[in-house]
Amino acid sequence: MGSMKLGVPRVVLASVAAVALAAGGAAAEVAAAGPAAAKTGPVLAYTPTPDDFGVVPTGHAASQTLKLTNTGGSAARAIAVTLSGPATFAITADTCNGISLSPGKSCIVTAQFAPAAIGTFTATLTAVSIKSAATATDPLTGTGGPGANLYWANFGNGTIQQANLDGTGVTTFVTGQNSPYGVAVSASRIYWSDDSGPANGAIMAANLDGTGVTALVSGLDHPGQVAVDASRIYWTENATGAIMAANLDGSGLTTLVTGQSGPDGIAVDASHIYWSDALSGTIMRANLDGSGLTTLVTGVNAPQEIAVDASHIYWADDILCCAGPGTIMRANLDGTGVTTLVPGQDQPEGVAVDASRLYWSDTSIFQANLDGANPHPLITGLNFGPAGLAVGPQ
Repeated sequence: MGSMKLGVPRVVLASVAAVALAAGGAAAEVAAAGPAAAKTGPVLAYTPTPDDFGVVPTGHAASQTLKLTNTGGSAARAIAVTLSGPATFAITADTCNGISLSPGKSCIVTAQFAPAAIGTFTATLTAVSIKSAATATDPLTGTGGPGANLYWANFGNGTIQQANLDGTGVTTFVTGQNSPYGVAVSASRIYWSDDSGPANGAIMAANLDGTGVTALVSGLDHPGQVAVDASRIYWTENATGAIMAANLDGSGLTTLVTGQSGPDGIAVDASHIYWSDALSGTIMRANLDGSGLTTLVTGVNAPQEIAVDASHIYWADDILCCAGPGTIMRANLDGTGVTTLVPGQDQPEGVAVDASRLYWSDTSIFQANLDGANPHPLITGLNFGPAGLAVGPQ
């Protein structure tokens, strides 16, 4: 009798395999949908955070673009954006307010910092998903720095004044001086000469808001115009024919150059000091230590204050004893290319330049392009003898 194979019918085996496969697939599906894939709430965050606008000159504005991103697992619904802090901060554009932000999506808020005063200010930018209980905050910081202004001395009434570069906002911020004449401005202070007579002149300084008025150097003999760089103050001594310097705190008093006829205006750049000599009718130059004395321009009538930029020297050419109209002049830094920029002035005294404009003081304060084009009065009604003129900080 032959052997007989015992087994499970193929139909049954197939059914068992199908059940097993289905069970395995379901288990795999459950594993894939485990805790890692569980749905989470919205998570909001700003970038950059915190955000610092840096130093912004007063009267100017700076803007920052801030991104709000939802890094959570569900939508952030009905977002509300608010800004708390001083009015110097403002929201100028906002694509986030009122929207729903899906996971992984972003929107943009533009914040502006426009300081009206010197100092550091803070604010907080907030985004809240009202219906989803998610919040993001971004601390904002900005520092108001000195703005670019015109500064001048009124020797007739003993004041120092300032105005915006367009001539608006004329303000008297230092009073009670004797005969202020030259003016120079650094990033944080203003310096001026106060000529009270022989051996009674001084170099003065104050903060740019007019506080902290201080005599840095006293006992001077008719100090003229002043100039300043990162480490020293420079000025002319009319009576003694000297070019002087001191540290910014008034220490280290030094005579750099002697033997000048009647030095008046003075300017400084990274490598040289320049001055005008009203009696000899010359424009002079020396190294910062007083060496390398050079006559750059001769044959000028009575040059007063001077200014320099990267390529030129500018000066006011007054006419002594009312011999004729004054002019605003310019030459290359080596003294070549002497040019009359603006003729027909009355008694021009101070001169200053910025990146695009030329300024000078006469009976009023005037402005023109750097090539002398478009001359026009900027500030009128100054009946106090505006003398030294400066632009700063820049």
